[in-house]
Amino acid sequence: MSINHYSVPVTKTAHYSTYGNLNKKTTKYIWISMHGYGQLASRMIKKFDFLDPDEHFVIAAEGLNRFYWDGKGDRRPVACWMTSENRYDEIENFTTYLQSIYDRYCRHVNQKTKIIFLGFSQGCATMWRWIHSHQPNYDIAINWAGWVPEDISYKHLKGYFADKQHYLLYGSEDHFITEKALEEIKSVIEQNQLDIDIQQFNGGHKIVQSELEKFCIACVL
Repeated sequence: MSINHYSVPVTKTAHYSTYGNLNKKTTKYIWISMHGYGQLASRMIKKFDFLDPDEHFVIAAEGLNRFYWDGKGDRRPVACWMTSENRYDEIENFTTYLQSIYDRYCRHVNQKTKIIFLGFSQGCATMWRWIHSHQPNYDIAINWAGWVPEDISYKHLKGYFADKQHYLLYGSEDHFITEKALEEIKSVIEQNQLDIDIQQFNGGHKIVQSELEKFCIACVL
């Protein structure tokens, strides 16, 4: 018996959530956020509801892979961005998807509008892979409690990164961003000559809305 494996491109319906009122006269900030493993855009978007909806338009993109989260028997449908199986196909799929969202909302905005990317946990690697593959224009990229991928090179993007701000935020009680993990992330940052401002806050592995609000006041608004 001969077993063969193939792939075929198909059209897929992707989902995302938004917060705010998109208006060229009033929107000062456009955000694109990427959730963590086992989450949904509909929950991620709620982290931003403290922002003025007439000045901020937030897009929460959702991973293209859905599955059931079996914790406590509730079988909640959740999503993720990629797995180790056929990973390059998945990277191509989600980077193309994110760029299509970007093109829809950010391509023709007022030049004064500030564009902000925020990745959380698995969404951080997702964000960096998208930036690396498509090089979209943006002002700020926020790496919240997640990895900077070590298997891609950023050195040739030094000029592209020159006018952009990058931040890495993590919680003091984050069980994923341990001291060892942080040192490994810093090593990737140093090897690729990335200029990333690393900040710690009190909390665990989650987006603490009060900390996000403080960060916005200090570094975004």
